[in-house]
Amino acid sequence: MPRPSAGDDIPLARRSSPPRQRRSWFVRLLRLQVLVVAVVVVVLALLLGPLRPWITPPPVPGLNARLSADGRLLGHFPYPEAPGSELVAVEPGHQLRSDAAGAFQAMRRSAAEAGIDLVLLSAFRPVDVQRRLFFEVGAERNQTAQMRARVSAPPGFSEHSTGYAVDVGDASAPDTNLSASFADTPAFAWMQAHAARFHFRLSFPRGNRQGVTYEPWHWRYEGSTTALRLFEPAARLAVSGEGR
Repeated sequence: MPRPSAGDDIPLARRSSPPRQRRSWFVRLLRLQVLVVAVVVVVLALLLGPLRPWITPPPVPGLNARLSADGRLLGHFPYPEAPGSELVAVEPGHQLRSDAAGAFQAMRRSAAEAGIDLVLLSAFRPVDVQRRLFFEVGAERNQTAQMRARVSAPPGFSEHSTGYAVDVGDASAPDTNLSASFADTPAFAWMQAHAARFHFRLSFPRGNRQGVTYEPWHWRYEGSTTALRLFEPAARLAVSGEGR
């Protein structure tokens, strides 16, 4: 009688049961993973639903634009208007907060000793004035809000409203006032070399991450805790973009 083959020595149950058992556990595990993923998706949908207006902010009234996740509008951070009680006259028609005013006067005296005549072109600007500059001037120049925001902040988003920002010019080159060509003047070169000693910082350098047009004439004061707190989001954005 022929001897059974090696395969016939292994009972059918012993040959077939383990593979079936492994396949069964694999299918169960796969089903469990699918169920877990489905539950997570449902939970996230329920949790994030109420937060959707924060994730995708609603349009800003009067503008075809939305606030970004960090609170900016068309590249500009929001700023409160300085209380009138904290403003002092730097010269006729121009006001700053008292600490910024003192620092600016000291900076201007130091520049004068070096033969530089710094001209104060603009300082504190109320929100109502900023509103006219943004909307009315933009309309006169046929600019959209996006176009206008590259050269002027929307009302409530201007550093000038804080009482800490100044626009400066060079008395020896008045044709460069509020122009990128101010960067070629002795006054700008002096500011770059010395403004930090008086706690003034260039707000919108070339290629700034806020997306605002290069403004070599626009500087902000950061010499107090209040000023640092106001400008911390903008300063943090500038630092994170260095070297890019």
